[in-house]
Amino acid sequence: MIKINKLAPPEELSDLQRQAESEGLSATQAYNKLENPLKKEVRDQLIREQGHLCAYCMRRIPDERVESNGVIIEHWAPRNPSDSSGAFDALNYLNMLAVCTGNQNDKTSKRKQRLTCDAKKDNRRIKVNPLEQTMIDTISYKQNGEITSSDNEIKHDLNITLNLNCCFDTVRLPDNRKEALSAVQESIEKLMDEEVVTYCKEILSEFENETDPKTPYVGIIIWWLKDFINSIE
Repeated sequence: MIKINKLAPPEELSDLQRQAESEGLSATQAYNKLENPLKKEVRDQLIREQGHLCAYCMRRIPDERVESNGVIIEHWAPRNPSDSSGAFDALNYLNMLAVCTGNQNDKTSKRKQRLTCDAKKDNRRIKVNPLEQTMIDTISYKQNGEITSSDNEIKHDLNITLNLNCCFDTVRLPDNRKEALSAVQESIEKLMDEEVVTYCKEILSEFENETDPKTPYVGIIIWWLKDFINSIE
């Protein structure tokens, strides 16, 4: 997971939000007013600002394996929270993320175990927020590609609520992260010792400043490069 830098909301979305607020609509009623072509515009902008990566698992979106466009507008703070503490503004652009389908099309008996991201989160609240760098800074990765955190609540979000360490058959997120990192590590192994630090700093800057599209699972690459550079300097 990496920090997402939000763009300004589409003007029509802000107008719709103000209209819904003035009419005193519920979260569901307000969100139901978001229709195409504005809904598509919002979704497309979310995808662009995230570099065509799912905000949570960081796989490529749209996912070509999914028959539909494979992208869902996710509300970080639930529109219909299960704790009945009140709905967050459903048309607040800062509350919107683009996510993958979370393997919702899986029809096997183990479907629930394979759900990830928003499909697994449902209406539960989470602490980890891709818009907050302080939360991203708590995240680290294990040798096998598993994602974790030094914050126990965020660790629970990653491993349980979002199921980002899902590893069943074709849904093997740790393996996907490990594979992405291995390609970078192999390129470093070919260098002379005196070239390593310079090269690592250069590619770290490249990965951190990617715009659209970004490298799938780039979060583990950025984390590892920072850790590796610190260990050899």
